[in-house]
Amino acid sequence: MSLDGDHVGMAVEHHLDTWLAELERRGGTDILLTAGSAPLLRVDGRLEPLTGAPALTSDEIETITLGQLPPDHLKGALQPGRELDFSFSWRDQGRVRANVFYQRGQCSLSLRYIPMKIPSPAELGLPPAVVSSLRSPSGLILVTGPTGSGKSTSMASMIDVVNRSRPCHIITIEDPIEYLHSNHLAAVSQREVGIDTGSFASALRSVLREDPDVVLVGEMRDLESIAACLTIAETGHLVIATLHTNDSGQALDRIIDVFPAERRPQIQVQLAGTLLAVLYQRLLPKPGGGMVAAYELMLGTPAVRNLVREGKTRQLRNTIVMHRGEGMQTLENCLSELVAAGVVDYEVAVEASLYPKDIPKPAPVVPAPGASPGQPALVTAAANGAAAANGAAAANSAGRH
Repeated sequence: MSLDGDHVGMAVEHHLDTWLAELERRGGTDILLTAGSAPLLRVDGRLEPLTGAPALTSDEIETITLGQLPPDHLKGALQPGRELDFSFSWRDQGRVRANVFYQRGQCSLSLRYIPMKIPSPAELGLPPAVVSSLRSPSGLILVTGPTGSGKSTSMASMIDVVNRSRPCHIITIEDPIEYLHSNHLAAVSQREVGIDTGSFASALRSVLREDPDVVLVGEMRDLESIAACLTIAETGHLVIATLHTNDSGQALDRIIDVFPAERRPQIQVQLAGTLLAVLYQRLLPKPGGGMVAAYELMLGTPAVRNLVREGKTRQLRNTIVMHRGEGMQTLENCLSELVAAGVVDYEVAVEASLYPKDIPKPAPVVPAPGASPGQPALVTAAANGAAAANGAAAANSAGRH
């Protein structure tokens, strides 16, 4: 169940307001409130206690949570044995996605901070080819990656591109709503599960009667929602949806394998006919602090579509490698550029990769002859990756969500 505190315009509880201000100051992404511990802030991917803050009790966390829930949903909404998703705005700076849950009978609250400003594709370092895919009037774009890899931010940036460039109707189905979109050239209708619709399934069943041109689906969770997304894309609409997978090929396997064996050949044909792109992403810590996004991109080229149609998804990675000139790239291509540009440490890149041998070690730093400490070196990792730095530098402000 999902609730949205913006429906009543409530103020943020004063302790929570202070913690969110500190999180924003540090450039963090999450706050975790758990009984017996001080508030925990996630900064650069790591949780750390808020210095000087007292340990919280379960009752205190419940009080903070109740202060953020819409009044019409207060009664019975928060109790042991239940989990609850909700969201609310903080000051004029951002939004907060929240989940309250119980563990060992104690109340806990997880909060994800979402800046109000939607970053551009250039600020996120999104591959240009996936941005070009947004010009298509119909088809399926999948955004994949683990939790906390920046998928929501990438999808919001894509929707913002469409919103500012096409006179069309965009419908988003989210649980909960994260980034808020104002109408520009497009009209944007944002539907929140639990508030504006009962479920993803019911929203997807009715969406074709709501005159959409573009549909964003916060998560393809089951057979019914996946089948609906394929049908919507197949009937002349642009669909942007997300999955939790570890590479682009695995995303297609996940879609196909959810169906019974007798339906898979038909699903392969539908998927091959609608696929525009699969974007897989990871967020990685930078040596000096902050996070940067690394991307794998597979495009729906004729070669890729033929492999999908024939069920030969294991060959997709080789196709990405062979057709890099068309705008595709493996995650290892991107990681290698980030390492060469000095944006990410080699050890961090290797840990994030399923194919670490495809990431070359950076060249060692060699001091110039007779150079004193601090003078430029003859060979540095950054020099070797100067060309790659153009793309990598744009990703320095990659989305956190």
